[in-house]
Amino acid sequence: MYSFKASKSALLTCVKNPRHYLFFKIFIWFWLTIIGTVTALIFLSNITAINAVSNEPLHGPMKKNLLYTAKNLERSVIKHRRSLSETLSHPRLSKRKLLYLNSDQLEDSLTSKQVPSDVDLSLLNFTKNMAPQVIFTEKYQAFGPIKITLPEGDFYLYEIDINQQQPFFIRLKLMPIWMKVFIAIFASLILSFLFSRNLIAPINSLKKAAIKLSNGDLSARAAISINRKDELGILGRDFNSMANQLELLISSQKRLLADISHELRSPLTRLKMATGLAQMQANEASQSYLLRIEKEANQLDKMIADVLQVSRLEAKSQALSLQTQSLQIIVDHVLNDAQFEAKQNNKKLQVSGDAQVSIDCDEALIASALENLLRNAIKYANSTISVTLKHCDAIYIEICDDGSGVPDEQLNKLCEPFFRQSDARDRVSGGTGLGLAIAKNAITAHGGSLVLSNKDQGGLCANITLPIIKE
Repeated sequence: MYSFKASKSALLTCVKNPRHYLFFKIFIWFWLTIIGTVTALIFLSNITAINAVSNEPLHGPMKKNLLYTAKNLERSVIKHRRSLSETLSHPRLSKRKLLYLNSDQLEDSLTSKQVPSDVDLSLLNFTKNMAPQVIFTEKYQAFGPIKITLPEGDFYLYEIDINQQQPFFIRLKLMPIWMKVFIAIFASLILSFLFSRNLIAPINSLKKAAIKLSNGDLSARAAISINRKDELGILGRDFNSMANQLELLISSQKRLLADISHELRSPLTRLKMATGLAQMQANEASQSYLLRIEKEANQLDKMIADVLQVSRLEAKSQALSLQTQSLQIIVDHVLNDAQFEAKQNNKKLQVSGDAQVSIDCDEALIASALENLLRNAIKYANSTISVTLKHCDAIYIEICDDGSGVPDEQLNKLCEPFFRQSDARDRVSGGTGLGLAIAKNAITAHGGSLVLSNKDQGGLCANITLPIIKE
């Protein structure tokens, strides 16, 4: 019962406000297309001069009536021995429409009434050998011919209906085929274009906003007019409401993470101070435990610092200390440390190209990003890490390892905070899952991009793009 009432209520609302529903918009636009096409045909049929002649077979009562008139003429002339002109002027016939007797000799042709000067009956000459037709011309309609054999000779009877104003359908029928096709195509094309644009615009806006939102742009919204009341308008506003809630939840989560990390630093600092004081008074047997506590506290302190940095970078609240300098200086410093670390792990670091180009950057942040990417490559490489540097319209840095790579479906998740690739990135191998997140956000903060991909021969590649200062 409730379902029936709800359906009835929805139907009544639909009828009261049809423009708020996409179904009625589609229906009305198609209807307008037809009306627009017919209107264009009417307009052009009124302004276009038409000299064409068309015809179609004559059937039904009109044909029978014309045959009856022909027999009456024959009987009156032959049986009653009246002249043809006298028969045509008989009141019974003169009250009817204009009758035209066409003869092979034009001068012998007769009419029952005076023919207006602008009516050209010679247009009927081509139909004399045809079956009875309805013949359409610009000025009149003709019904015939019916052949009559009289003492004066053979005649072809036509009944003429002179039009003061041609009916629309006759004018339409007399229009050239190409013009009718052109009008139909043009009118439907224009109206269909306007309808399609009105229908697709909000869908494209939703599509673009959804792509931006999926790429991490939480400020993306669909450009939907508040005056649009149909299903697409409701969908767009619901999407924007969802995006608002999503942005609020993620922002709250990030803020909570940053606040917790910030609050943890105070007790952690006190813990480190207490550990240092305890080391000064502890015996030799307790020193190993206190050293372990200090090591874990330092690791926790670094992780909290990384969390805070990621939070600030994602919130775009990180204050960048920008300086213009050659990127090669930063790269050389990071590569020196990476070379040492690679040797300690019995792995080889290969470097090609250079980065002798000026860049406006925060040196510490760029160095941190490169360091995290290099350490990640060294950790998971089998034997070789390659670094390629080049610059043209931008700076391109490629860092690749020859390890096993990661599944393709997890590539987009590697730069998410705390994400761990289950097979390789666990607690045994170390890492908190923040290094790549810091690297990506640091590069993004400088107007660049970081893309991770698997090599065909195996291994993971990090492709960095950074803008160059324009002279």
